[in-house]
Amino acid sequence: MKKIFIITSSIDYTIDYIIEKYSEDANIYRLNVDLLSNYKINISDTFNVSIECEAWKLNFDDIYAIYYRKPMLPDLNEYYAEYRQMISKDIITLINGLVDSFDKNVLSKPSILRKSENKIFQLIKAKEVGFKIPRSLISNDTKMAINFLRNKEIIKPLTTGKIMKDGQVEVFQTNVINAIEDDISITPIYLQQYEDKLFEVRATIVHKKVYAVKIEPFNKVDWRKDEEKNKYSIIKLPNEIENKCILLMDILDIKFGAFDFIVNNKEEFIFLEVNPNGQWLWLEEELGINISGEIINYLLS
Repeated sequence: MKKIFIITSSIDYTIDYIIEKYSEDANIYRLNVDLLSNYKINISDTFNVSIECEAWKLNFDDIYAIYYRKPMLPDLNEYYAEYRQMISKDIITLINGLVDSFDKNVLSKPSILRKSENKIFQLIKAKEVGFKIPRSLISNDTKMAINFLRNKEIIKPLTTGKIMKDGQVEVFQTNVINAIEDDISITPIYLQQYEDKLFEVRATIVHKKVYAVKIEPFNKVDWRKDEEKNKYSIIKLPNEIENKCILLMDILDIKFGAFDFIVNNKEEFIFLEVNPNGQWLWLEEELGINISGEIINYLLS
């Protein structure tokens, strides 16, 4: 069987699901970056690359495809604080260098993710392909940001919106903003006009295969906040929107994309963002759509 190498973390339950479901379709090897000390990675001057742990040993040349999922750094608290950033960079360089140098199927290379995840790059390219987008401002100009606020605007993370605090992951999500009282000259922010909506749409696309879901959100500002209270149903994207999604994915050079839209009172699709490494398992479990199967098919193609 073909060998799939998955790079992720020990708390990635999506990969638990994939391994359980597809272990008879491929030999799946998993590297949890947060447990890096459990693995031995060796790259020699003859360009021989080997990765091993107690359960298996894998030569890089034998890998058929890589699924780069959700790696997390190990706990570095045992090291002096001044060295932690350097160690983190070394780990990221090791893992990302391996994946970026792999010349077969990868979903998706870190170098591609870094570019395609950038909200500024996304916003500009989404406008270029013809998506309707909310009135938006990304800025570190306090005066400009204050002037942007009119009736009802939202503030959203410019990057991942996650930090580690007291050993726990703290998540920053989309929120309504009424005023800007602090100087933002060194902390750029992302503002958008709040759009009244009929519903929201998550369109998960794997190698041009589209799985579109209508979301009737319990929380009207950010559907992720009370996710378990939402109502979900399968829909068909309008052809125009589907074609623009595929075009944007081609521009971003991605084979997987989780698109978020608002459908407003005029029944127009308003583009919010695309996550090139977004979550999808809860939709597969909720609605029975076969996103995982399409991912495996792509990796094994």
